[in-house]
Amino acid sequence: MARKDNKGFTLLELLVAVVILAVIIVPMLRSFVSSYRVNARSRENMRATTLAQNEMEIFEKEKIEDLLDTTKFGYTVTKKPDETNVNDPGLYEFTKLGIINDESGKDWYDVVVKLNPERVTASDLYYAQNTQDILFMNTISGIDSGSYIQRVRNDVNENGEDEEVYKLYMTRQHPEGVTGNKWDTQRFAEELTRKITVKIEQEDQGGYKTTVAKVRYDYMIDHIWGIVPDEYEKYTTKDRVFFNNSQTLDEDGKPVELKSLYLFYAPRYDTTNVDEIVIENENKLPVNIYIIRQNILDPSSPTTGVELDDEIVQNARQVPVGYHASIEIKEGFDADGKTFGKYFTNLNLMDSSSLTNPGTTDLKLYDYDNPGRVFTKNEIIEYTSLKSLETTEAKDRIYTMEALVYTHGADRDTEEPLVRLTGTKIE
Repeated sequence: MARKDNKGFTLLELLVAVVILAVIIVPMLRSFVSSYRVNARSRENMRATTLAQNEMEIFEKEKIEDLLDTTKFGYTVTKKPDETNVNDPGLYEFTKLGIINDESGKDWYDVVVKLNPERVTASDLYYAQNTQDILFMNTISGIDSGSYIQRVRNDVNENGEDEEVYKLYMTRQHPEGVTGNKWDTQRFAEELTRKITVKIEQEDQGGYKTTVAKVRYDYMIDHIWGIVPDEYEKYTTKDRVFFNNSQTLDEDGKPVELKSLYLFYAPRYDTTNVDEIVIENENKLPVNIYIIRQNILDPSSPTTGVELDDEIVQNARQVPVGYHASIEIKEGFDADGKTFGKYFTNLNLMDSSSLTNPGTTDLKLYDYDNPGRVFTKNEIIEYTSLKSLETTEAKDRIYTMEALVYTHGADRDTEEPLVRLTGTKIE
């Protein structure tokens, strides 16, 4: 019968085996830990880089006015230009804290985006572009903005070429059945009143809200010399659509939201009547609306071109001191007590005429939710955020952009960011 050998490992052999395993496993564990840390850091940097890229895309696409609105994008502006200081470099600094950029909800980041126009001195990068006096029409976006430009010269109506009513001038001189004094050009212009209406409408299309902006001109003869049939007392143009986003979609397939509307109108410089302009924003859209009185040419000038050159500027007809305009805004009010639209104009908003910006402007405000409410002129200016624009406006257009991403709670004065990306923003 064979004898079994039950002899096991000795203590010394076990110790040697443990030492051998430790020599092999410890470096492996260190390698695993190091690899985990590298991968975690890479994931963190990748998320931070993605976050920085996303923020830069927002800043490249959106206007500064919208970015400053905390209700839209949630940025805190920790530094912005001092409008009272001509030497201020115009630096913007936007901050957003505690951004979660992963599904686990564990990785939080702080983001800082800096915009610098670099226009302090002539040696700065964008000094020339950011100190141009005139903002040309090609700087207006055709994607999220609409512009209506009334042409400004005609043989019959030297004050406004695009007004169809003047094409009927010759017919109205001797219409059938009309008796009394003959209309001449001056009398026709003096008796004619005009109202320009800009209407913003929304409707549902396939579950999405589409926006359309239209402009319409209404005319009426105030003082009739003789007997005039009804068809010669009033004239209304067809609605001209100058914004429609039903076919303009964003990356999500939704209609691009309307941000700005520009009405460039040709004034009627007879001081007996009022240029009446009405803005209807019944759907209470947050839109920037610009009402711009164009300069018109002196009819004695031989210049017929439309290029912006010294000759045309010199021959632009000056605004008469007695020029009278009226702006009526039909709107609603938001939670802050302001109208949803924000308004801008180069018309004179002062109570008296000035040499630099002559003429006077009446203001009216109609509240859709409270039709009987009466507003003073100062209240209308405050509630509508109505700002007066000069005929030319210097504006920063090009910024160097820097996006910095930090670990949430990091001391940004002493710690380096996880990611630093740079780019350019064109305003």
